[in-house]
Formats: sequence, C-alpha cells, structure tokens
Amino acid sequence: MGFFAGGILAGEMLLNVDGTVNGSVLDDDYIPDSLDSISADAGADGMIYSFYGRLSVASTDVEKFSSSDLPPTYFCYGTRDPFVGEFEECVEALTAAGIPVEVNVLEGRPHGYGYQEGWIPDYDAWLTGVFASN
Repeated sequence: MGFFAGGILAGEMLLNVDGTVNGSVLDDDYIPDSLDSISADAGADGMIYSFYGRLSVASTDVEKFSSSDLPPTYFCYGTRDPFVGEFEECVEALTAAGIPVEVNVLEGRPHGYGYQEGWIPDYDAWLTGVFASN
C-alpha cells in the first residue's frame, strides 16, 4: 500500500516487476542474498489517495491491467481531492480488466488526510477478507 506517490510506486512495481524477487532486475550490480528466496508477490494493494500510473496521471490501460496479474486493490480518497477524476478513471479501468476493486470515498475530505478520518478499520476488514479467501 502507499499514500499518493508511495502508492504510485507500489503500483509501478506490481505492474512491471510482478513475481520478481531478485534485485538484479533493477540493478545489474545487485548481488542476490538469502532474502531473495522469499516471494515478493503481493496479495493485496492499498491505494490511499493514489492510483496505478504516474505522478498526477492515472493509468487507464485495461490491457496492461489485465496482463499484469494485479492483486485485489483498495482505493480510499476524499471527494475534495483534486485527483478524484484520476481515481475514478483508474478504478473504472481496473474493473473493466477484471481486477477486484474496493472503493472507500470519504465525503468532503481533501488530499493528504493520512491516518485520520476513520478509514483504517474498513481497510483492515477488507484486507482480512482478502487474505481469508486466499
């Protein structure tokens, strides 16, 4: 999961480095160690006022989403966030790609509300449900 830019970075990894557990995909000088034998696959993703895409521009690439084996994704954002349209377009494209999506829209909340606004128990319940079904 990640908040805004952190979510975009997490999403970038899920879209483009799925299943890779060896850092050499990012750095030719990387020397693998014992941690590389542990799976880095994600079972869920949390986009907290964030989206798959690049900074300020959400991806709506249904084909890329379909081929990336993305995990179920939770979106949480406020109605006063300047990126509401980006969140909604990304959610629509993920849904069209068949990716399970949960959306929690916080009425009247701006961008950057952090851990406030009571969304964490809902996210926890969603995560618990995702992991219980796997």
